Amino acid sequence: TFHVMTGPAITYWSPANTASGDYTVKATFTEPKYMNLNDHPHPYGIVIAGNDMGTAKRSYLYCEAYGNGTFIVRGFGPSPFQMNGRGEANSAVHKAAGPGQPVTQEIAMSVKGNKVECAINGTVVASYDKSQVVGPGKLASTDGVYGIRFAHNTEGTVSGLTVTKP
Repeated sequence: TFHVMTGPAITYWSPANTASGDYTVKATFTEPKYMNLNDHPHPYGIVIAGNDMGTAKRSYLYCEAYGNGTFIVRGFGPSPFQMNGRGEANSAVHKAAGPGQPVTQEIAMSVKGNKVECAINGTVVASYDKSQVVGPGKLASTDGVYGIRFAHNTEGTVSGLTVTKP
């Protein structure tokens, strides 16, 4: 279990944690006190497909949940790119009862054949063809480093970070 408390947004990854081909990366995120360090929701979630991490050429894709019932899918290539705009609501994403209350999300990102999917609490909330996330200005590949990401001014725990192959 990792305890994370951020100032600036941050991505945690290790070059030893890689996935290729078809795979699923998942973890459970708990925000023990929703909006504890801020006055509006901030997200946290899974990072996949990391290449050239730690350099100006980095690329990766992430799916993050907010404790208000919304989620966001974004990537970094040569420039940031948004897959679902500034985020969207989905009934699968848990909502905290209110500020200071706990909320837990199980977040998974999968690469299966020609699809890249984000599932939150066991429900696929976003699905994209690889061609929508890999290519000029986007990801170098869906193969690469995986990890976790937290927006700024967020506190939470992460448990069960795993990668599985079909």
